[in-house]
Order: sequence, then structure tokens, then C-alpha cells
Amino acid sequence: MNRYGEMEAFVQVVEAGGFTEAARKLRLSPSAVSKLISRLEDRLGARLLHRTTRRVSLTAEGRAYFDELRGILAEIDAVEASIGGAEAEPRGLLRVNVAHGFGMSQIVPLVPDFIARYPQVQMQISFDDHIVDLVSAGEDVGIRLGLPGDDTLIARKLGDYRRMICGAVSYFERFGVPQTPADLEHHRAVLSTNVALLNHWPMRFPDGRVERVAMRGIAASNSGDALYRLLLDGMGLGFTADFLCHKDIAAGRIRTVLDDYLVDSSWPIYAVYPARKHLAAKVRAFVDFLVERFTPQPPWMTVPPATDQPAARSRAATSSGVLSKAQTKR
Repeated sequence: MNRYGEMEAFVQVVEAGGFTEAARKLRLSPSAVSKLISRLEDRLGARLLHRTTRRVSLTAEGRAYFDELRGILAEIDAVEASIGGAEAEPRGLLRVNVAHGFGMSQIVPLVPDFIARYPQVQMQISFDDHIVDLVSAGEDVGIRLGLPGDDTLIARKLGDYRRMICGAVSYFERFGVPQTPADLEHHRAVLSTNVALLNHWPMRFPDGRVERVAMRGIAASNSGDALYRLLLDGMGLGFTADFLCHKDIAAGRIRTVLDDYLVDSSWPIYAVYPARKHLAAKVRAFVDFLVERFTPQPPWMTVPPATDQPAARSRAATSSGVLSKAQTKR
């Protein structure tokens, strides 16, 4: 086999996590695949893989080579598929990176339908509550909550989500319900250690001034899921994304407050991927699939819940721009 075959074998071994599965996909024997990798390492003059009896893992040189090579092979596949107007069938390992709360509640439930539609694709989902460099991390697609924040990425908007001030019924029974932004001084909140902006809530006061109210914390975490769990347990108020709290609001477990005073808190959702001349079919298929599922409205908005103050939506819609520079949260 030629140089391309060596490189393809290497990528397959890394993605499959071993020689046996890679050999099955390549329709070769494990020993043949091992020889291809050894030939590649000899040609490069560097060890790419640590081999044990149970698993293989990348060396530092192997990781750097793999990160570059995946994109190159994807380009080759896309170019070949484009000859004569042919459309490649989506196939291969698709790596997706997303924030934990949004990923678990909105992306993971879509995976079975996507795989049923494209059975030649295998998905690997990684969760990070901070922005990850897709290229260096070897990811194909990232889901960003907020502005993409990277001009080197291609971004397709999926929709918007909103943040609302929420609390559990048990919290309001103990501490009362705030009626105006000034009342927040006497309330406590669950705070984010990832994004300081989420701890300063943009409020329009009765006299018309707009200020960010710095909340007093009772608990803090870098995990949005942990903060929401604490909110449900009545620990404090939260500046919470609607995709997390929608069902609990509808079920009456929590309620929103100060909706008429909260300045517009709608943030965009994007699917982003590295810019390449030829886009891999699996990436195009997944992004198109997400656009299909998130428009004209996102999945969690199929049955809108009742809010504490229904007039909030029209009031919030007239107050925009306060979060424009800060909407870079993943």
C-alpha cells in the first residue's frame, strides 16, 4: 500500500482505539495494519503510538500528526466525492464538542435519529463548559452558546435561547418572592465560577435606569448542571437557561420572577466547524440535521410554559444590546 494507505491506517487505529477494529474496517489483518503503522513511523522517524497488549495511545508526536492528518484525509475524501458531482455518503467518526448541560439535554437525545439516518457515521461527544479550540482538540463540530468568538471557524446559527431568573417553589416559601430589582439585595443566588457575567443580572429599574445587579452567592460551581441541581433544591435563585428549566417551569417545580424588569437575555446558538475548502460529508450532514431540528423553534419550545409575568417577552424584546459584547459563553 502507498503513503495514503499508511496514513489512513494510522487514523483508523487512533479512532478505533486499537488494531483489531481498525483492521476490520480496513478489511486487512491486524498484523498488516501493524506493519503499515511501523512503516509510517520509520518513514517519519518518530514513534506515533504507545502499544500495550490491551490498548494503544498517542505519543505527543502522534497527537500532533493525527490532528493535522484527519483534516487532510477529510479534504481528500471530499475532493474525490466532488468529482463528477458525486455526493459522498456521510461516514466515519464524527467528533462533537458541546457544553455539558446543553449537550445532555438537547444534543444527546438527537443522536439516535441522526445515526438511524446515517448509519455509517459513529459519534463521539465530548463535554466542556469552557470554549475548546476545535482544531487542536481534534473536534469536527462544536456547539457554541453565544457568539462564536473565532473568525477562523465557519458558524451556522441554530437558534436562540433565553436566560431567566428562576427559583424553586421551596425557596420562595422560605425567602419570599422579589417584586422589584431592588429586592434582589435581600436574596441569595447560585453562582458560576466559569462566567462572571452570569452573576451580574441585567435589570431595568422602575425609574428606567439599567444596571447589572451583583448577586450574593450561597453556592458556586463551574458546572451549570450542578448549579441547576442546587436551584431545584431551593438553595438560591439562578440566572438559568430556558433549555434547562423549561420542563420544570411547566411542571410547577420552579417559577420565573422579575420578568418585566429583566433586560433582553436572548443569546444565540451556533454550530461551528473549522474552515476547509471541501467540507466532510459527515460534518455537513450533522450541521444540516441540527438546523432542521432547531428551526423554526428549538425542541424545548414545542410547548411554551407559563411564566410568572407573561408580559415579560414583549418588554424584554424592546431592551436589546446589553449583552452584545459578553455573549461569548459556550
